[in-house]
Amino acid sequence: MLEEKPTSIGQIIWRSVIGLFLAVVVLMLIVTFLPGDLENNLIDQITGRMSTTAGSVGDRSIQMDYFNSARKDCYYRYQDYAPQLAGNEEMLSNCAYETIRTVYIANELAESYGYQVSDLAIKRELSRQARELYKQSSTQAGYGEEDIRSAEEIYKNILRADPMHFRTEKTTALSLFDSFLRAEYYKTSSDQAVQKEAENTKISLRLVSINDSDLTTLVESTLVISDEDAKKEYDKETKAGNTPKDQEGKPLSFEARKNILISKMRLEKKNRAVEDMKSSLKAKREKGASLDELALELKEKPITVSNLSIQDLSAITSNGQTYRLTQDTVFLQDLSGLGFGSNKVGGPYKSNDKLIFVEFTDLKIPESKAVAETVEPKLDESRMLFSFFLEMNQSLGKENPLYRNLRVEAQ
Repeated sequence: MLEEKPTSIGQIIWRSVIGLFLAVVVLMLIVTFLPGDLENNLIDQITGRMSTTAGSVGDRSIQMDYFNSARKDCYYRYQDYAPQLAGNEEMLSNCAYETIRTVYIANELAESYGYQVSDLAIKRELSRQARELYKQSSTQAGYGEEDIRSAEEIYKNILRADPMHFRTEKTTALSLFDSFLRAEYYKTSSDQAVQKEAENTKISLRLVSINDSDLTTLVESTLVISDEDAKKEYDKETKAGNTPKDQEGKPLSFEARKNILISKMRLEKKNRAVEDMKSSLKAKREKGASLDELALELKEKPITVSNLSIQDLSAITSNGQTYRLTQDTVFLQDLSGLGFGSNKVGGPYKSNDKLIFVEFTDLKIPESKAVAETVEPKLDESRMLFSFFLEMNQSLGKENPLYRNLRVEAQ
C-alpha cells in the first residue's frame, strides 16, 4: 500500500515536526548508551566546544593524527620503562604534548641549519624493519604459508601506522644533535686558549635562597582572615545560590560553613600572596635593595661561596644544600653582563624548588698568555656543544608556548 502524500501545508508542517522530534529522540538514545568519554566528546562536538586540533605550539596547530602518534609513542615508552604509567591517560597526554613541543623546537633548529631527514630515508628504514619482521615470522614454527604476511603487506601496515610528517620530524629531532650538530667540531688555538682561561677563572658569590615550601609558610604566617571576611564570602555565596543545602533542602548556616570558607579563602589568598611576594622582592632588587635586605625579608641568612670555577656553577653545594644556578638562563646573562663588586645583585633565579638571589662579589681572571698559531686544532669531545644545544632549546621553548585543547581527567 502506497503512503498518501501530504497535500496541505498543515500536513507538511505536522510531518516535519514529527520527523524532527523522532530525530532528536534517536540522538538522545545514542548519547545515553555511549560510554562516558565518547558521550562527552560527542556533546563537545555538537556544541562546538571540541576543537578539530589538539592545541598548538607557537603559531603551529597540532593535528589530531599527529597528537595520537605522539601519544602512542609515549605509551610504548612507558610500557618499556614504567608499565604502571602506561594506562594513565593524564600522564600519556602530558607526555604527548611535551614530546610534540620537543620535536617542534628541534625541527625549528634543524630548519635553520638546513638539516632534515628525508621521506626516502624513513621509507628505507621502514622497509628494513618490514623485511626483518617478515624474516622472523617466516622462520617461526607453527605458521602456515597462508598465515604469513608478505614483506610488502607488513611494510604498508607500518607505513600507515603514523603520518609521514610525524615520522620525519621525530627522526629529525632525535638525530639532530648526534648526526649533525656533533659532527666533528675542532677547537682552534684561540678556542683552546679561551677554554683554558675559562677553566682557571675563579668566581665568588653571596647568595640567599628559599624553597617553595618555606616561602609559602612565610607568607601564610602573615595571612589574617576574620569572621567578618568569612561572613562576606558566605553572603556572596548565598546570594549566588551556591551555598550547600542540608537534608531538609535549606542552605547551611554560616557557622556550619565558616571553617570551610576560611580555609578556602586562606588557600586563595596564600597563592596570590606568594606570587605578590615574588614580584615585590624582584621589584626591590631592581630598585637597588642589597642582598642583606632581601635576606632579612626572607628570614634567611646569606651564604658565601668562593673560588668557584665556571663548571662549579652548575651544582654549588653548601651546608647540605645544592644550588643549580645555570638552570636559569637569566643567571648566565647576569653573570656576563651585571658585573662584579659590592651590591651587584641579581635574581630571583629558579633552581628546582628554590628561589635564589645572588650577589656577584668577585671575579679573578688569570693572566692570559699568547698561544702559538702552530697549535694543532683539537677535536672537541666535551659537552660544550650539548650545553649550547640545550640553551637554544630552552630559549625557543619560551618563544613558542604550548596550548592544549584536549580535556583529560586526572586519574
